[in-house]
Amino acid sequence: MTVIYEESFNWNELFVIGSLVLTVIVIWITPKIFTILEGIAYFIYGIVYGMFYDHTISVKPWDFYDVNDTSAYQVIDFLSYVMYGGYSYFFLYFYEKIKIKGLWHMIYVLIWSCVSLLFEWIGVKVGVFHFDKGYKMYWSFPIYIIAQSMLIIFYQITKRK
Repeated sequence: MTVIYEESFNWNELFVIGSLVLTVIVIWITPKIFTILEGIAYFIYGIVYGMFYDHTISVKPWDFYDVNDTSAYQVIDFLSYVMYGGYSYFFLYFYEKIKIKGLWHMIYVLIWSCVSLLFEWIGVKVGVFHFDKGYKMYWSFPIYIIAQSMLIIFYQITKRK
């Protein structure tokens, strides 16, 4: 049975499309510090990690929450995963711009995990996420810490190559 939360174009679609368009525009106009291939890889990392976790814990057998208007997969759901690409790109963009070193790695990841929770909370408020199946938003915090730490490791590996 497909659960329907919304039947019209509204805030959740505007949030996803607006976030996606805004991040792509800002990526386009900011000074480039990555090669095109690196930038694409960091963007895709966010998409893949978002899809991996959402499709791990938001589908059966756990099925903890739904994304967007219905519990069925829709085009806007795919766009919401693409939206994560801009966030992962800027996570590394500022990481490189600020030149994070030493203990600051952990502080940087904790700050971005809090920012990620803020965006998730906004997503809940506008209807992107529906945590009515038992999911608690604070469960996302360790997921963000792992995803962002792994992105830094990926970045460090690509910098060495």
